[in-house]
Amino acid sequence: MKASEFNRFVEKYIRPSTYPIGFRLVKHEGEVPEKARRFEGITICQAYNMARRYKWTVYFDANTICPIGLVAYGFCEADELYRRGELAYDAGYASTKEAGIEFENAVAKLRTGEYSGAFVFPLERDEAVPDFAVIYGTPAQILRLIHSVLHERGGAFETRILGRAACSEYLEAFIEKKPRFVLPCYGDRLFGLTQDDEVAFAFPWSMAEEIARNLEATHKRGIRYPVPATSLRLKLSLPKSYEESLKNMKKSD
Repeated sequence: MKASEFNRFVEKYIRPSTYPIGFRLVKHEGEVPEKARRFEGITICQAYNMARRYKWTVYFDANTICPIGLVAYGFCEADELYRRGELAYDAGYASTKEAGIEFENAVAKLRTGEYSGAFVFPLERDEAVPDFAVIYGTPAQILRLIHSVLHERGGAFETRILGRAACSEYLEAFIEKKPRFVLPCYGDRLFGLTQDDEVAFAFPWSMAEEIARNLEATHKRGIRYPVPATSLRLKLSLPKSYEESLKNMKKSD
């Protein structure tokens, strides 16, 4: 399925306020689109937030500045401070450096040097076949994507939440070949300007057709966004004076 075709399903059935985005990991410079924008001194979360908000194709590599993202995407080898858990401890997430080590152990990681960089782009632009895709939305919008995963499979949607390193949680969808519900991390909100009411959904591109098919199927069966609230269809209880006035008006007709 082409990225733009999948995007049409998302726009039709979910209507997110920002562009659904695809990530493509690259091994060589020649794989990067010529029009991709490049920035030094930014975080990975800034890169993909620019893509989803500005409709840009953005390239990122070892020139980005978040050490957690650099290790997760395999652009750099972890240093001693990282391995000792000092990053999570110094940032305030971990109460001890030992707990900090557990934080870092939980971060999904590619092998160091496996890829030289990545570019992220709005799906509607068809820049490439994504390795994985991410959609931001409200909880109710992301719920529709969870419905689409479970429609044919049944059961429960399982995920894990790190509370940090959201860029690695998106990456984990690619590594594990499983969809992820992601609660965007503090850095994503601080540096990427993700809003309080936004959550996200990541999935390996191999699931695109299944998700699109089941977005449509569940919509046809009445599971929709916006949620069709029943209160709009209920008979209202009006103040007595309103009811009397209504009767009088109808009598006069």
